[in-house]
Amino acid sequence: MHLQRRLHFVLEALSNQGFDSRPLVFRPPASEAELVEVERQLGIALPSSLRDVLAFVSAHVEFRWFAPKDTRFPEPFHQNFSGDMHWSLPLLVQYAQDKQQWIETVFKNPDDPYDRVWHNKLAYHEVGNGDYLAIDLGLGSPGSVVYLSHDDGQGHGHILVASFADLLERWAPLGCPGAENWQWLPFTNALTGPDQPNMCKRKAMV
Repeated sequence: MHLQRRLHFVLEALSNQGFDSRPLVFRPPASEAELVEVERQLGIALPSSLRDVLAFVSAHVEFRWFAPKDTRFPEPFHQNFSGDMHWSLPLLVQYAQDKQQWIETVFKNPDDPYDRVWHNKLAYHEVGNGDYLAIDLGLGSPGSVVYLSHDDGQGHGHILVASFADLLERWAPLGCPGAENWQWLPFTNALTGPDQPNMCKRKAMV
């Protein structure tokens, strides 16, 4: 199913169950000139999977829902009160600057295992609590989607999936739970470490 139709379907299904489904924002793909300009500002080439989505799917997406206050999901999904997936080509530069501030202020030492996770990543999703979803630019797991936690979150440094396109394929049918790590962790097989994708294809919530 086309991603835009799939996200509309999820929001409609949740709305029919009394959820607060926010309007889907799904803008046209970016032009080559727009992509090149952002790459110039970032000083890097965009990871190929992310670049393809921006160029052929959408340059800006906002998907969000909230469960009614009295909703009770069974464990281990009991804390999944919301879903959130977003990306924006124009915001990549701002996210890169914000992430760099975290590095310069808190995570300065690339030799420290915790700090090192913040380095050589392209943040594309601001979780809203100081954390980010980011794409690995390094040699170990290039292009994979990694969680960056600023406060010892359990998911820090672990890979959700092997590529941005793979994330869309797996996360959208689940309703995009999260994106705080304690919300998406129940949908993973296990925390397998920084070299193995761990988001599984479990039954969607709708």
